[in-house]
Amino acid sequence: MAKKKEGAVKSRKAATGRMEGPSGKKRRVAGRKKNVLITGVTGTVGSRLAEALYYDKNVGVIIGVALGAKPYYFNQFDTSRFRYKNLNILKQRDLTNLFLAGDFKEARINTVVHLAFLNRIVSGSREKKSFNMLNVEGTRNLLEKCIESGSVKKFIFKSSDVVYKIRPHNPIYLDENADLNFDTDVDPWIKDRVDADMICQSKLDNRKVNIVILRFSNIIGRMVSSQMNAFFDSPVNFRALGFNPLINLIHMEDVIQAIQLAIHKNVKGVFNIAGADTAPISTFAEINRSRMVSLPEPLLKPANTLLRALGLTRYYYSVDADRLKYSVLLDTRKAQKMLGFRPRSHVYFERGVA
Repeated sequence: MAKKKEGAVKSRKAATGRMEGPSGKKRRVAGRKKNVLITGVTGTVGSRLAEALYYDKNVGVIIGVALGAKPYYFNQFDTSRFRYKNLNILKQRDLTNLFLAGDFKEARINTVVHLAFLNRIVSGSREKKSFNMLNVEGTRNLLEKCIESGSVKKFIFKSSDVVYKIRPHNPIYLDENADLNFDTDVDPWIKDRVDADMICQSKLDNRKVNIVILRFSNIIGRMVSSQMNAFFDSPVNFRALGFNPLINLIHMEDVIQAIQLAIHKNVKGVFNIAGADTAPISTFAEINRSRMVSLPEPLLKPANTLLRALGLTRYYYSVDADRLKYSVLLDTRKAQKMLGFRPRSHVYFERGVA
């Protein structure tokens, strides 16, 4: 981002309407910047976002939280601007301690980007309940804490297009008002996303915090843990016989661009975010030089289960059962108009790796 020349001291005094000492001016300049808390900062999106914000002249202090020791790649950042905390943001005790911490208050965090979310395959009912509590109740607790804080003015939740209900008769392009998937037998991966998304929607009318929900299409790229990355990394790509749905892939650079726009723009609400590349799923497989095999729909799940059991794929068919049949593309006109978002990067494949 181009660096803007600072205005003269006289101009700043005129804007505030009174004379100030050096410390007062410093506080006001800092107050105009975004001080950001990023949850799930050690993930690919989180670490890339932290780097982008660190070099953003309109961002002041960044606090990144995640489980585990501070990763080596954060050592390049000056601790006066980037601080790492080892805690589980989805646990109530850790969350309370974070908001009461002196360095959190000193940083004057005014923006929270919530990326921490457990996307794992679970089978046992006890594990499913545990993951649901962390993903859904954790999101609820974090959002409520932000609203209560009095200092946080914006809450950004990274959602996904998996929340939408996929039907044969849906329009190809779904806008933000399209039906969500409330099926009782929906996969827990999707259910948690829908529930957390709805929690954020339920607080949109609060007057203390602007809530922004970003529903991304299929994120793809190096080191990205996503469904489509896993799909195209598989030794063989299975698709439903007789179907060749359109899919959209979004580059990581555009994911970061969208989140940065949401941080800086005075907006709230739900926004669809999609990438520059849309094509039939078979076309992407050809570009990736993947072996694609069409199977009758009842055989897709067993085939995927076998590949997973053999350790040959990380792709999880149950999440995309309908997506492998019907096209799901996002109407992004709202994001274009209100966020100024337009995808700028194209995805590419290198010998089976996106």
